[in-house]
Amino acid sequence: MFRSSLLCALAGLGCSVAQADVVQIPSTSGFSGFIMGGVNQLDYATNFFKGPDGDATHGGLNREPASQSAWRGAFNADLRYTFADSRRQLFLGNLVQDAVRFDFTQQFGLRQQVGDQGIVALSYVFNLKPMKTWDNPFDTGRRNETDISSNGLRLSWDQVAGSGLNAAYTYRHIDVEHERSPDGLDRNGGVHRFDLGWDIKLSPGQIVTPGVSYTDAKLDGYAARYHVASLSLGYALMGPQWSLVTNASLGQRKYAHDNPLYGQRADADEFGINSTFFWHRLLRVDALTGYVSASYNRSDADIAFYDAELRSLSTGVMYRF
Repeated sequence: MFRSSLLCALAGLGCSVAQADVVQIPSTSGFSGFIMGGVNQLDYATNFFKGPDGDATHGGLNREPASQSAWRGAFNADLRYTFADSRRQLFLGNLVQDAVRFDFTQQFGLRQQVGDQGIVALSYVFNLKPMKTWDNPFDTGRRNETDISSNGLRLSWDQVAGSGLNAAYTYRHIDVEHERSPDGLDRNGGVHRFDLGWDIKLSPGQIVTPGVSYTDAKLDGYAARYHVASLSLGYALMGPQWSLVTNASLGQRKYAHDNPLYGQRADADEFGINSTFFWHRLLRVDALTGYVSASYNRSDADIAFYDAELRSLSTGVMYRF
């Protein structure tokens, strides 16, 4: 299953070219950040989120979801204010280093550099706009649209002890506004996520970032509870005129109990890859960057109804200040 926020925010990876700069807290006080806009062409299939043009009916409980297509605009922004003397920074939006980790949640928080031990941060995480889902995804009639929102806290430590290690823990509370799923499949509850990544500089302008993550979803429905363990690998080649950033992930989703409608668990193998090409100094403007991004994500579940797929092609521009 894909978060519908991913359908709207794939272009956020267009920020990743600047990750090496934004992890550091600037040496001068004042505002900084970026704004970006573009367009996404999406082909997706999911029974659990509405998506831009999701169908209120499905093809049957024993069939995989039908494919949908849509064109949508994309907007992303990050605003920061730095207090240089105290090495402290307030931030609001989607941080560049989070986009690199495939995390498009909005944040409002505080970052603090601790000498040469790295940068710690505490933030409130939230969805700027509620995602769209179905009140009962399994309904064999016409399904009703409803909102799903999440909010919580995140604690992170970048450049742990002066190294390339980055660590984060995030807690989110999930709230489905009109949840009508069958007994045992209630999607409300809490989700814990742990992330570790290591930035390895191969040479000037080349960075490889292997990572691991673990997600534990303690939802109200006993058969909706799951955990996901995944491995990721990122590669960035950054130059003065153009850059290329590629990220890939591979994981397994395991459910705690059998789905009561099927008598088995909906365990899944998941895979995702994204590659983004950047052209700097677009129109000879130093702060303007153009990008083209292609993405593919797939979840193959033991229950066909749970299968999900997303293909995306995005293009747009980013302005940094």
